[in-house]
Amino acid sequence: MVEFVPEDLAVVIPTRDRWKILRWTLDALAAQTVSGFAVVVVVDGTDQTPIEARQARLIVKEHAGPAAARNVGVHESDGRLVLFLGDDTIPQRDLVERHLDRHNAAPDQHVAVLGRITWHPEVSRDRVLSWLEWSGTQFDYDRIDGGEAGWGRFYSSNVSVKRDFFLDAGAFDEDFPNAAYEDLDCGWRLNQRGMQLLYEPRALALHHHLYDMDALGRRFAAVALGERIMIKKHPDFVPYFHDRVRTAIHRPRVSRVWPQIVDRIPRTAGPLRRLAERRANDWYYQQVAGPFLAAWERADARGS
Repeated sequence: MVEFVPEDLAVVIPTRDRWKILRWTLDALAAQTVSGFAVVVVVDGTDQTPIEARQARLIVKEHAGPAAARNVGVHESDGRLVLFLGDDTIPQRDLVERHLDRHNAAPDQHVAVLGRITWHPEVSRDRVLSWLEWSGTQFDYDRIDGGEAGWGRFYSSNVSVKRDFFLDAGAFDEDFPNAAYEDLDCGWRLNQRGMQLLYEPRALALHHHLYDMDALGRRFAAVALGERIMIKKHPDFVPYFHDRVRTAIHRPRVSRVWPQIVDRIPRTAGPLRRLAERRANDWYYQQVAGPFLAAWERADARGS
């Protein structure tokens, strides 16, 4: 029996300063294999001049970060299902249908569905993006074992959840000002309420986002703040990146050769590939250690 139809679903997208790629994302939603679902785009900042988007409802709000923007989008929708999508995450044609199918197969309130994200072909050969993928630094799909993803992979760029279950858990915590750890915190609280996060790799989206080393440093500064807030809210939480950055900077400086050659070594190469990955990981962590630790200390000083 069909429990959910497209009209039961709202796609919620927070956005800020990404109008070109947002257009691609909205066009891809308009070309889905099913129709009738709502699309709500929340513009994070009244300083923005939004694009015209006939296929979506646009809401402009004061700048407060993606967590607050997503919450506004949920409250302004009334579907029984919410699909969170990134503004730079371009859905394949059957993504919405795949999410609906999984919810119809598992209609219980506590079941959520995680789709898969891979790099868009236009950016997939970038060395930094390759590291973010094989190291599991941004998304950790390759280590999913079986059909359940685990609460730590509640990635808000391609995940769907029953609306009431999400709201009953408190929605996204708006104390997280950046796109870092606000979804992990939400996954933590949903898990406390019994969430089962099912993995649907066929619900595929292509991520179109480039990082140079300066942008990667800014990203890790946001991650540091997110980890500090996460520790304050959940004292049992073990900071993943802080420990790895600290470990890396106490090791000898790694040659930049390792991040340059790691992708040339097949993953089937066993010990050699694992050695290259360890060295490349240390190199990247050593590069971002400055902005990461500075942000960590600032957060420490103000009690975040």
